[in-house]
Amino acid sequence: MKLGSMRGQMGRVTAIATLGVAGFCGVAACGAAGQASSQPRPPSAAPTGSTGMARDIARIAVGNDGLTILNNGDGWAVLAYCDPSTVSGRPHVGTPVSASCGINYSDGSVWLQKVTVTFDSHDSAVADGTGLGNELLPPASG
Repeated sequence: MKLGSMRGQMGRVTAIATLGVAGFCGVAACGAAGQASSQPRPPSAAPTGSTGMARDIARIAVGNDGLTILNNGDGWAVLAYCDPSTVSGRPHVGTPVSASCGINYSDGSVWLQKVTVTFDSHDSAVADGTGLGNELLPPASG
């Protein structure tokens, strides 16, 4: 097999895995990608229940809030989709809020992980992290 076609197949595998993660979420609006700004941004002013909070947690996971981008030891989170039905509650000062999220890392791996975020009295995220989770797709090799 030629190298070019192998790269094409890896791209398709990654795209299929990413779509699978998006399908797990069931709502396209609960995802976030890349780091557009390093400026902290409070959670959506009027999130639509758990869907808005899932979107905020996904945005925080990929670094779009001023916190460090989540990392799995081999890569940084570049795309995240969080399931609104798994959001643990509304943010209260010092009380963590969590959701089950599909996270695509820069090394090509895709993980299903619980992302936990703690907010301050100004509704700004002050800490985030993930549980070990389950690897859905291993890192792209070579």
